[in-house]
Amino acid sequence: MQATIIVAGVPGVGKTTVLQELEAVAKERKVPLQIINFGNVMNELFKKRGVEIHRDHMRKEDITLQGKIQEEAARMISKTPGNSTLVVDTHMFVRTNDGIWPGTPRKVLEALDPSMIILIEADPEEVARRRAADTTRYRDSQKLEDAKADLQWSRNMASAIAVLAGVPIQILQNQNGQQRQSAEELLKIIEKRT
Repeated sequence: MQATIIVAGVPGVGKTTVLQELEAVAKERKVPLQIINFGNVMNELFKKRGVEIHRDHMRKEDITLQGKIQEEAARMISKTPGNSTLVVDTHMFVRTNDGIWPGTPRKVLEALDPSMIILIEADPEEVARRRAADTTRYRDSQKLEDAKADLQWSRNMASAIAVLAGVPIQILQNQNGQQRQSAEELLKIIEKRT
């Protein structure tokens, strides 16, 4: 049975870049893993329901619909074929019109059945700078205090999810310009757990 690892981080920590590097490092070292972006799966499910939106705007949709699609995405991801380690790229929470919503509520967590949670973090000042510089995404805020709050919310949610799932959490720092090193460290963490 394949292991599932949840890798999460707030917008601006460089999670996407680290995971791209992880894919390259794993391929070089012939470590079988598959990375699936939870948001992309959700976006495809929204499209199947006739809702064409940018993936950064999904969180503004009706919370009941978001929850249903989130659960369906988790079930789809859990059925991913193969024996390689499954790395699920997601967020610990999203800011919705109805408030803060868990990125992996109970039913999603049960479907994914992770063996570990890895949080990618960066200094709050760096997160705020990255958010401000990224013109490809729709961010609500680029303020330092919001970056600090988001990092704390992410840890809080990860703690709750780890308790529910009975799995460990690792925190990986992604310093500016160190994405390759972060990816190598991430691969070491994954290999120990799988």
